[in-house]
Amino acid sequence: MDQLSAEKRLSIAYLICTITGAISSICTGVAWSHWYKTLDQCIDRNCSCIIYGTHTINVFLGGGQAPCIWVTFGPLIYILFAISMLCFHGYRVLFTTKSPTGRSTRTMLAKLDTGESVQIEAISQEVTSHLPTCFWVTVSVFSVFFSVYSLIHFSIFMDGYNHTCNQYRSTLERLLSVHGSVLPVIYSRLSCQGIYDFMDYMQPDTGRAYRDGIINTGLCLIFALSGACINWVSFIYASFINIKVAVVNEADVE
Repeated sequence: MDQLSAEKRLSIAYLICTITGAISSICTGVAWSHWYKTLDQCIDRNCSCIIYGTHTINVFLGGGQAPCIWVTFGPLIYILFAISMLCFHGYRVLFTTKSPTGRSTRTMLAKLDTGESVQIEAISQEVTSHLPTCFWVTVSVFSVFFSVYSLIHFSIFMDGYNHTCNQYRSTLERLLSVHGSVLPVIYSRLSCQGIYDFMDYMQPDTGRAYRDGIINTGLCLIFALSGACINWVSFIYASFINIKVAVVNEADVE
């Protein structure tokens, strides 16, 4: 893989990371702010988070504030890294290849058997200016780090999402006052998307909190989870390219 192709692919990967990271952060923030006061009914601690919610006999409590802070603002760190790399590689791809030094030409004369001469001009592919191996090694380390970072972010988010979903099944049983053959529907058949739909319409407000309208909490969290997952995959792809170019450059030096 030549350097120009690598930088084009990296630009796309970092663009995807920037967009999906922003989607993940915004969607999580919307869901958290919507349920903040309704779920925060603990006396001695903050339990306003939409993920890691807990079923109790009388009320449904949100999770601790820390998980929501993590899943909402955690992507901002790798978004900044992705934006900086996007600007760097994007500028080089868009402008460096357009400069006169970005393309090399070679002209040669070929003689035919009839004695005639034909001028042949070979134009090589446009290239970006060479980057040292130390650069590729450094960004490889950063991209691998953010691959692990985004995986942890996605894993915690997914675990908290499923935890709230499973806990609210018990709350839904209490709110609907159902028993018998209806329970397997709640605990086995209803997807988490359906559980969050019931939560949107059936979870009562508290005496000190009133939700402004109804949002599609399940869809909002699914968008956020999808963005977190795509970020992880994109950073793995960027890591693969960075490491590959670093290895190729090191081999050329040797």
